[in-house]
Amino acid sequence: MKKKLIFVAILMALVCVVFSVSSFAKITGDEPVKAGQPLLITNAGQGPGGKMARLLVMRSQTVEEWDYNAEPEPEDIEGKGYKTMLVVIGSSSKGLGASGITIDDEIDRLNLMIEKAKELDIQIIAAQIEGKARRDREGGPNERSIDAIAPHADYLIVKEDADFDDKFTKIAEENEIPMTVIEDSVELTEVVKAMYSELETSICE
Repeated sequence: MKKKLIFVAILMALVCVVFSVSSFAKITGDEPVKAGQPLLITNAGQGPGGKMARLLVMRSQTVEEWDYNAEPEPEDIEGKGYKTMLVVIGSSSKGLGASGITIDDEIDRLNLMIEKAKELDIQIIAAQIEGKARRDREGGPNERSIDAIAPHADYLIVKEDADFDDKFTKIAEENEIPMTVIEDSVELTEVVKAMYSELETSICE
């Protein structure tokens, strides 16, 4: 019993450390835009970021109507009444393999998905929340996923180290897209809170 109590105490201390570190993370750039419901959370590239975003959106406790679909086809978007689509960018060979598709197949799907979202006037929010780990060589699956989604977005949320080469900054400037930069992935929760708050709140430094 004593060993169990010591283990629990250590675990709680570690959790406190993690949240203490996260609390010092910075949010910079443009203030979050307002978003609508129902919200569709999805992926671009078959990476794990979409599932992470789903948990962080749930943690925000501000979105009442939302769906998660890892790889929606255009017909999956139509008729659902979605107001906003949060597309989490990041490619994974494991994810592509599990889906039984190539990155070419994925890009074709993404192009059709964006076309349908534009047709239905769905607000598109593109997020890269996994950082530099989901960046690769020019022409690689991560870069192609970025190129397929980011220039067509109405709003960008980008983890700071993902923009090490200013790629997202350039996309935002060239396409006049507001962009919020988060230092830590968990800060997506605060961005979502601001997006769905009825009040005009300022969270960017």
